[in-house]
Amino acid sequence: MRQAASQPSLHTSATAGAATPVAVLQVPLPSRTVRLRLKLEAENRYGSVKARTAQALLDSLVAQGALRPGGHVVESTSGNLGIALAGLCRERGYRCTLMVDATTPAYSLARMIELGADLVTVDTADPIHQVHARIDAVHAFRLHHPDTAWTDQYSNPAGPAAHATTTGPELLGPAALGLPDAVAIPVSTGGTLAGVIAHLREHAPTVRVVAVDAVGSTATGGPLRPRPRKLPGFGSGLVSQLVRPDECDSIIHITDDDAAHTCRVIRARTGLSLGGSAGAAVTAATRLATEDPTISDIACLCPDGGDRYQNSIYAATAEPPSTASDTDAISALYNAALPQGGIFYEP
Repeated sequence: MRQAASQPSLHTSATAGAATPVAVLQVPLPSRTVRLRLKLEAENRYGSVKARTAQALLDSLVAQGALRPGGHVVESTSGNLGIALAGLCRERGYRCTLMVDATTPAYSLARMIELGADLVTVDTADPIHQVHARIDAVHAFRLHHPDTAWTDQYSNPAGPAAHATTTGPELLGPAALGLPDAVAIPVSTGGTLAGVIAHLREHAPTVRVVAVDAVGSTATGGPLRPRPRKLPGFGSGLVSQLVRPDECDSIIHITDDDAAHTCRVIRARTGLSLGGSAGAAVTAATRLATEDPTISDIACLCPDGGDRYQNSIYAATAEPPSTASDTDAISALYNAALPQGGIFYEP
């Protein structure tokens, strides 16, 4: 452990699968102070937790003989996985084609191109089914390019397996803090959540697993609804094939607007710049603590950082408005703080 009073974020550039740092956030509630452990996955290579997923997916294709030296990889992505795949494919000498859509952040598109990927923008008249349109585009592409290998982040078990051996164990630390009462995991394809569940059920069954899904997402079985300000990588228009709702101890749905608002509040209070799904995890964790007095220590998976959301989430003012949010959870975050100027636990 080290104290980093003058540095609100770390830049360790951990290799895919290497442990990432944890920042401790204290949130005062009327009856107690809740500790949130923010696991900063932006410190992975390529800036997100998807670096772990991408590496595992590529390795699985190689092990199956579906991907050989000089091969061609194709995938559907909303941003983070595409960035990681583009980078890893360039390193390994593979061609990479990525199906994206109009909601993919400009930062992510530019980064994928910079890393050498070929992009295909998939247009659909029905934005609520964008993920289906991208997957259909993958299938159509493979019909014309039968030599391509699809990493298939939506059903490939290699993704959850990677998180069972890396992300899951790390969420239980650092050892100096003991076990958390719960972990809050944002959901997109469900692969990270599935891996964390697999590890915790075997090694820490008393720790509650909270799936954090978006209002309007069907990832954990909720009703599909329009999301005009949808945050990339948070929720999905596709029911997860990797995790079932009954495998979670609870599911908390957060609106895209509330998740984004939390990101701005946290940056204004602490200097930490979180991505949208991380904001959702922090919101859900604080809501859980306000509703359940037995919960005082929650590990929040923060899949990426705020660098790719400067023109969306952070385009609004970073200062909290004069009137706190109507919800108790976000109101509590207005008083959140990094203790002693910022305590970070490095891997």
